[in-house]
Amino acid sequence: MKKILAILTLSLIIVTLVSCGSGKKESSEEAAVASVFQGQDWSSPYYSKDMAGTTLNLYGVTDTVRPILDAFTEDTGIKIEHLTMKNGEILQRLTNEADSGVVIADLWFTGGADTFIIAAEKGLLLPYDSPNGESLDADMKDPNHFWYGTSLTLVNWVINKDLIAEKGLQMPRVWDDLLQEGLKGQVSMPNPASSGTAYNVVSAILQTRGEEEGWSYLKKLINQVPFFTARGSDPANMVINGEAIVGINASNGDRELEINNPHIKLVYPADGTGWWPQPVAIIKGSKHENEAKVFIDWIISKRGMEVTAASRNAAVARKDVKIPEGIEDIKDIALFPTDFQTNALNRDAILAQWAEYVK
Repeated sequence: MKKILAILTLSLIIVTLVSCGSGKKESSEEAAVASVFQGQDWSSPYYSKDMAGTTLNLYGVTDTVRPILDAFTEDTGIKIEHLTMKNGEILQRLTNEADSGVVIADLWFTGGADTFIIAAEKGLLLPYDSPNGESLDADMKDPNHFWYGTSLTLVNWVINKDLIAEKGLQMPRVWDDLLQEGLKGQVSMPNPASSGTAYNVVSAILQTRGEEEGWSYLKKLINQVPFFTARGSDPANMVINGEAIVGINASNGDRELEINNPHIKLVYPADGTGWWPQPVAIIKGSKHENEAKVFIDWIISKRGMEVTAASRNAAVARKDVKIPEGIEDIKDIALFPTDFQTNALNRDAILAQWAEYVK
């Protein structure tokens, strides 16, 4: 009997200790929620001031985001080293790092939405359900929280007015106008295998026109292009320098190229154009996961989006941030309906078909 009583007493003690431990855990979780850091128009449940001095590694397709990264450092003390590569190169590098087990990057910021989707499917990205993500519309973020949109990128044409007048050609208004005989060898376009801009154009045309009509158009467009550039920024430079008449280009909606180059005209196709929200994501295997989450919280907050809008002179994914003066209002531009998920799933097949036509 004494032995049975001892066992019962011991059991009660264990139950009591477990209950107390459970209560402590619940209290600590409540305390964590209650201690969410509140900054100036931004917040994060992961930020603490002892993160200052930590350095994050970031991959991206442009170095124009440097002022955004510097503003983040000013607000948090967390530093960011930035390596710029082409869109396809980033995806390949992340794949190689994951295969080797040596992950270098913590963040990926800027690039084509389709490559982010592919990276998520390959298990290269870390999902994070940021509380600030609730402020973004569904088409501005991944439904499974692998990436969030930041500034908006729009496809337009950069046109050399002097050359088009010299040749007596019609100013392009719709996509079929790029097929004018006089523009043969005078259209500059990036390679869709390396450029998110070009792949967005190809996939959007296939989605809107259908496979048969879309490929028929793209084959004719290919014949207008003497060679395909490596970067999305190359066509604009070629047009400015008089090496091409029309360049397929990515823009934030600003008119700076026109302002700085009087012989240049920017055109948004009247029958629709491609677009995407420049994504940001955390790399799976990041050595500074919590600091990377702070960056996501910060950049999609009102504070981060205001910095992004001012720095990139662009419209952004949040509706409560004012469009900078001089930026094209997205409501005034005909946009292609774009299914980013389909673009990503069909990427390999589309690029394989494209390669056949470019031979």
